[in-house]
Amino acid sequence: MSYNQMGILLAIIVIAFVGITWKKVNNPYLKSLWRTALLVFTLYAALLIYIEIHWQFIAEYASKYDLNGNGFVDLNEYSEEAMDAMNKRTYGSKVRIYAPATMAVLSSIIGFAFLVSDVTVTRLKQKKSEKKL
Repeated sequence: MSYNQMGILLAIIVIAFVGITWKKVNNPYLKSLWRTALLVFTLYAALLIYIEIHWQFIAEYASKYDLNGNGFVDLNEYSEEAMDAMNKRTYGSKVRIYAPATMAVLSSIIGFAFLVSDVTVTRLKQKKSEKKL
C-alpha cells in the first residue's frame, strides 16, 4: 500500500468519525472545529485521489512504449516520446512520495484560514445575539 493510499484511507476514517459524532457536538466553537476537520480531510482525500489517478495515467502512458513489458525502454524501443514518458514516470515516483506530506500542509493551511474565519463569524453571531437580549 502506497503512502497516498494510506493517506486516503486515513482521511476517509476521519471523515466518517466526524460525520458520526457531528450530532453530539453542541458547543458552537467545537462545531467550527468539526467543520474545519471535515474540510481539511475532505480536501486532503480529494487531492490525494487526484494525484493517484494522475499517477495511474502517467504509468499507463509510459507502459505503452514498453513493448516487451520489462519495465524499461530498450534500444529497440527507443524514441524521443518513449524517453519523455519514462522520465515523467521516474520523476513522478519521487514526487509521489512527498505528495501526502505536501497535501497535508496545503490542506492544513486552508483549514486554519477557514477555522479562523469560522470562529470569528461565530463570535460575532454570539455578540449580536447577546446584544438583542
